[in-house]
Amino acid sequence: MQKSYGTDEPNSPVTSKMSKADQLLSKLPPPTQLPSFVTDALKEPSSRSTQQADPVLNTTDMTSQSFHTPMFSPVITHKNEENFDVPTSPSSESGTDKSVKSEQTSGNKGDLFNWMRGSSSSIFSMVAEKAKNSVDAVLTTLDPQMKDAFNPNTFDGTDVVVASEKEIIVSAVREGFQKVFGKSVVRGLEAPDQPFAAQLVGFSAASKATKYRIDSVRLHVVKGPVVAFERFIVEPIESKWYEFGLLKLNDMERNIDLEVYTQSVPVPTSIVSLINDDTPKDYEHISTGFSIPVAHFMASNLKVHPSEWQEIMTGVSQRSSLLAASVSLAMSYKNALE
Repeated sequence: MQKSYGTDEPNSPVTSKMSKADQLLSKLPPPTQLPSFVTDALKEPSSRSTQQADPVLNTTDMTSQSFHTPMFSPVITHKNEENFDVPTSPSSESGTDKSVKSEQTSGNKGDLFNWMRGSSSSIFSMVAEKAKNSVDAVLTTLDPQMKDAFNPNTFDGTDVVVASEKEIIVSAVREGFQKVFGKSVVRGLEAPDQPFAAQLVGFSAASKATKYRIDSVRLHVVKGPVVAFERFIVEPIESKWYEFGLLKLNDMERNIDLEVYTQSVPVPTSIVSLINDDTPKDYEHISTGFSIPVAHFMASNLKVHPSEWQEIMTGVSQRSSLLAASVSLAMSYKNALE
């Protein structure tokens, strides 16, 4: 006879396990309701005495007070809104205070606009003056001769004319006169060929050559000062040769004649001997000097440009020495005018 193992039998292992689980679950208490902290907090003061109430938080007032929805206050107001005041409470400001504030604001804006109208002309004139000076600085840097177009004439409406069109001479004289007189018109005018040696020798020959240049320019410029420049060599001591530059100014209208010399530059005696040997004996201007300039030999030996050998020998450029002489000549001319 076979035995049947069903789940209904009390002695089966499945039935025993389920009965134990049911017994454990039956012993658990039912779930309780979760506490409401908001309600408890509101009801809690009612059980307390008035003496034990929290002085900071008055729950009775909180329950009786009506809560207002917060108002949004934009940081950036609309451009058409002149006055936008965010009140702290609905009754914090009266209509009178708002009108007073609006009047004060409109008054301040009126004063600001009046100030702007009064100062606009001066501000615009300053901006225009700075812009003009900037443009003038750019143009004069690109072309130094443009200074004559921007600066008014001096010396009672007359110009300073340089008897040469070499930029190194004209620019140095211009800068020297502008340092002394502030504003002056200096222009160059080329003089015709002169009957003098290519390399002048002696003070007398240099003075005659500059005078010839001034007289040649006087045919075209009747009034005003005329400046001429010449370089020459001289032997003040035996076997000691030096090169000088002569700046000569003539103001025929005021009967002023001035002469200024540049810094001396030593010249090797061997170079002067070579120039003397290479000058033909029948040279037509031999009475005033040699046929070959010193700068030609000095530049060839030093391997530099003819206008740079003075700086190699003395550390002072040709233009620097000429500028110093121009300032001295302009100061002498200013003293003569006074």
